[in-house]
Amino acid sequence: MERNPNQGILHFNTGKTKFSISRYPSSGELGFWIQHYWLIAWDLRGQEPYTQEVLQHPGVNIVFEQGNSRISGIDRRKSVNLLQEEGQIVGVLFRPGAFYSFFKTPAATLNDHTAPLSDYFPIDCRTFEEELFSLEDHGKRIEMVERLLVQWMPDRDETIVILNDVINGIVKDREITQVEHVVERFGMTKRTLQRLFRQYIGVSPKWMIQRYRMHEAGELIEQGLDLAHLAMDLGYTDQAHFSKDFKAAVGKSPREYAKNNRTLLRE
Repeated sequence: MERNPNQGILHFNTGKTKFSISRYPSSGELGFWIQHYWLIAWDLRGQEPYTQEVLQHPGVNIVFEQGNSRISGIDRRKSVNLLQEEGQIVGVLFRPGAFYSFFKTPAATLNDHTAPLSDYFPIDCRTFEEELFSLEDHGKRIEMVERLLVQWMPDRDETIVILNDVINGIVKDREITQVEHVVERFGMTKRTLQRLFRQYIGVSPKWMIQRYRMHEAGELIEQGLDLAHLAMDLGYTDQAHFSKDFKAAVGKSPREYAKNNRTLLRE
C-alpha cells in the first residue's frame, strides 16, 4: 500500500493553499537514521494567521527555524501550529526509534515538548541559522544539515531495523488493530515488544497502531469516503470503537470532522 506522505496533516487541501512543503531523502549512511528532510515555507503577509493541526508521525524531529531551532519530541495528541507573516523551516524527521540510538536519550523524555537545539549540538544556533537560511537552494541547506548530523552519527543499531519492520507491517496491514496482532505476526513476546517501544520510541505499540489508523482516517474522510464504511475499511469491528479513537486523537467525531472539512473547502 502506497502511503501518502501528507497523511497526518489535517485538512491538507486547505493547508497547502497557505504553505508549501517539500521532502527529500537523506544521503549515504544517514539514511539508516533519517526518515526524510522536510522544508516548509509560508508567506501570509497581509492575511490572517493560519492554524495548522497535525497528527505527528512517530519520530523525533530536529527543527531549524530562525530564532527558534529546537528538538521536537513526539506529540501524542494533536499538535497545533500557528503560521503568521512569513517564515521558513528546515526539518529532520528521524526514523522511529533512531533518535534514542543516535543520542542515547530515551525518546519518552521528549514526548509532548521540545528542547533547545544546543542541548544536543554544541553549536552557536544563531550563526548556524543565519548561514542555513542564507542558502536559497534546498539541496545546499540539506547538505549543511547533513554535515552537522554526520559528526554525531553512531554505529548501526539493528534494533532500529526490527522496530521499523514492525511499524511498516502496522502501516500496510489494516487488520492489525491490536497489539496481539503484532505479537502474532512478528513472533515477539508482548513484553519484549512493549519494552523496545518504550525504550527506543517512547510510545506504546497500541498508540502506534491507533496513530497510523487515524492518519488514514483523516485522509479518507477528506476524500469523501462514506462514514458508514470507514470503520470497516480501517479494520475496526464496530463504528463506535472507531469513532471513540478518532475523537480522542483529533478532538472531533468523524462526522464533525467531515463537516468541518467541507466548510473549509468552500471557504
